[in-house]
Amino acid sequence: MNFYIDINIEKSLFVISGEIEALIKNKRFLISLKRLGFFIEKDSIYIPFQVETQIKILQEIQTLLVKFNRAVQFSDNIQRTLERYSVEEEHFEKFSENAKAIRNDEFRTNSLLVEQFDDFQKLLQKRLIRKLYKLQLLSSFHMAFAQNSCNFAVPGAGKTSIVYGAYTFLKSLSENDPRYVNKLLVIGPLSSFAPWENEFEECFGYKPHSFRMSGDNDITYRHKLEHLYSPNAAELTLIFHGGVDRFQNDIIDFLRRNKTMVVVDEAHRIKNPDGVWGRSVTEISKEAVSRIILTGTPVPNGYQDIFNLFKFIYPFKFKEILKFHYHNLEEMTLHCSTDSLRVEELKENISPYFIRIKKSDLKLPPIEEKVISVEMDTHQREIYDYIESKYIPYFKKDSSATIKDFVNRAKLIRLRQASTNPALLSKALKDSLEDNELLDELDPNVIFTIHSDEYINDSEFFNKITNYSIFEIPQKFRCVLSILLEKIFPENGKVIIWTIFVQNAKDLKCFLKKNNINAKLLIGEIPQEEREQTIAAFNNPLNNDFRVIIANPFSVAESISLHKGCHNAIYLERDYNCSSFVQSKDRIHRVGLEENQITRYFYLICKDSIDEVIDERLALKVKRMEEIINDEIPLFLRIDNNDETDIINGLLSNYARRS
Repeated sequence: MNFYIDINIEKSLFVISGEIEALIKNKRFLISLKRLGFFIEKDSIYIPFQVETQIKILQEIQTLLVKFNRAVQFSDNIQRTLERYSVEEEHFEKFSENAKAIRNDEFRTNSLLVEQFDDFQKLLQKRLIRKLYKLQLLSSFHMAFAQNSCNFAVPGAGKTSIVYGAYTFLKSLSENDPRYVNKLLVIGPLSSFAPWENEFEECFGYKPHSFRMSGDNDITYRHKLEHLYSPNAAELTLIFHGGVDRFQNDIIDFLRRNKTMVVVDEAHRIKNPDGVWGRSVTEISKEAVSRIILTGTPVPNGYQDIFNLFKFIYPFKFKEILKFHYHNLEEMTLHCSTDSLRVEELKENISPYFIRIKKSDLKLPPIEEKVISVEMDTHQREIYDYIESKYIPYFKKDSSATIKDFVNRAKLIRLRQASTNPALLSKALKDSLEDNELLDELDPNVIFTIHSDEYINDSEFFNKITNYSIFEIPQKFRCVLSILLEKIFPENGKVIIWTIFVQNAKDLKCFLKKNNINAKLLIGEIPQEEREQTIAAFNNPLNNDFRVIIANPFSVAESISLHKGCHNAIYLERDYNCSSFVQSKDRIHRVGLEENQITRYFYLICKDSIDEVIDERLALKVKRMEEIINDEIPLFLRIDNNDETDIINGLLSNYARRS
């Protein structure tokens, strides 16, 4: 009797077909099969599996059928899966012996590795126009040697160039070499697409043949499928993390027919193994020739975040590498200090398979930070003091209501608006923010209620806000103009102005326009194509059509480099999210700056306001982050980015001091 075993990837099932009726009459066989969780439908036996147990279960099915004298035939899909596993198993064993030595730059006594590294350097010197600095070169060699690896370098370290170096080497191999690749599939945020294309040109000297699977409304579903099934598909394919699920099976077919390196950029976005993004991206990974993870924040919320990253790079062996289950990692986050034995064991387990370039390794040129105290005008002071006087008693109350945290956060946002531009108070919160956790957590009706019941029922006060928006110019706007005219423009410099509030960006742009200064916006409502054009023009040193960009950190938080044309940043206001703040600073302070180029940051702080409290808290958080960021696996959860409790306590102390 012959039996045929196939695989249903979409439903994670093995399918056994053939003379099933005779087989299931054998009670001993059914008892043996029961522990695999089988079920029978339409003359076929179905056995579920998970990616990490797929090979083990397949081997058990084969052994069981042979034990009962049944001949087994595998489908082409099963054969390919077994071949991938065999290659990974063989390569894994070879790699594990030497990868750690490469990672730690301790391979110089190994003549074979030294020879391979020399060949690697020579190849890159011939084929890469952009030269990699020492740590980039080592990271790229590690990536090429490993074929499947993580790079946890900090933002601004040049991870894209590192990937192109490894890709160059793997593409140079013989087509018969199992490591050979000639296609790149990059999964990342929309904002990363242009940098990947631009960096390709800077590395190789010509524009890439690329195809964007996401973000371009002119590309139809049919065109996307045509690309994936084309015998001459583009060398570089770009797709958004959230777009993989829709094309999962088509991408798997693409990977089976092409020798592809799959890169997940800003990979912390796939950290949830139960989420759609995480499941779909890890599902396609086993069909890739090479798998690369890129993120500067591998464990933003806990050690469990690393689970899915390693499931991606080694889908068949990640549990052997980690040696910890997901729930073990969650427990470590809650109960273990960063220097505990268990955390050290985890680092040791995964150390051969990742490289991290730390901020201190980059040896970037110096920065200057200046806090500018801004005195509110009379009307702004009245508005701010009135709101603060209404909120302080509320903050002092001890309420255990579930809504409390949400309402507190909303009130803190209102105070920040009052300290920057009181005109913002006339709008509902949902119209003021672009991408804030408050909007995700609060029901729209709650937001409306907060807006309508806070203070707007005071008609006299509402008139003050309305009159302010008509007749007054926020003092911070005037301060920005002064910095531009006195500090930046005389040096022919460019500047990025950061603001949390979307309406602030628009109002400031209008104010600057009235003063004959042209500014461009980088906020969520600006189309992707226009954003990319703005960034390209801004980065061009010869382009002075505009020298000011006004940006929202939630829209320009990742994958954007502005350091080529800009060395100044002004912060109109900041929230208390340390990670977003540090990321925004990294947009203009990155690898590639001239040795003596000074990067300047100006922080506008309204005197006797919540600005002072946020400035103090951020300073403490940044100091803590600098300690954490130099860890091999930086756990940013320890910084408590979004906890408003400390801000409220600081505000109460600040208010008491002033009163």
